[in-house]
Amino acid sequence: MAREPRHEAARRALAQVKLAGFEARRPAQLSGGQRQRVALARALVNKPKVLLLDEPLGALDLKLREQMQEELKALQREIGITFVFVTHDQGEALSMSDRLAIFDKGRIVQIGTPAEVYERPASPFVADFVGSSNLIPPDIAARLGGVKAWTSLRPERIRLLPPDATPAKDEAAIGGRVASISYQGASTRLVVGADGLSLTVAAPAGLAIARGDTVALAWPRSAMHAMEGAP
Repeated sequence: MAREPRHEAARRALAQVKLAGFEARRPAQLSGGQRQRVALARALVNKPKVLLLDEPLGALDLKLREQMQEELKALQREIGITFVFVTHDQGEALSMSDRLAIFDKGRIVQIGTPAEVYERPASPFVADFVGSSNLIPPDIAARLGGVKAWTSLRPERIRLLPPDATPAKDEAAIGGRVASISYQGASTRLVVGADGLSLTVAAPAGLAIARGDTVALAWPRSAMHAMEGAP
């Protein structure tokens, strides 16, 4: 390819990744996020049908990583090619993907949309790997109104009640004691010891509760997802 068409292709690729006007800059003059965009432009200039992105945001700080996630999604919609995005960041995988493939020891163990994989994990491994999940043993799950199988219960589906409160008819409930509290800004993460289990609860921030308090936990029985296999 002649020089001018090469330069024009490079300019178009840089414009796609929002780096128009940076053509004369050296790598040392660019930020980490801008260098990631340059690497992306180098791949796009070849007009691939499929683009593999292997941990592309791992070296970036949180704010820049979130910004780049949105830009990558917008770019994929704009150019219309398939992005295969490899990541160990579960939140990133859920927010970036139209379709997820979960690997365990080199084998695919579940494929589905982010909502399908998160809400209906195929196995305890998937439930524990994608997001945070409480794994309830078969005997206890059956006693709580579920199926006698290893069961996934997401922390955000659990609500805290006073120890003497009555749960709704369609809810399972269990009593316990608060073992730890972690303030996380928008929410509070609690670990509650209950019936031999340690259940993680995602509660609203600013909750008036202390370590050692006795509480009741309740959740819709429909939130209990039975799975095949064991941890």
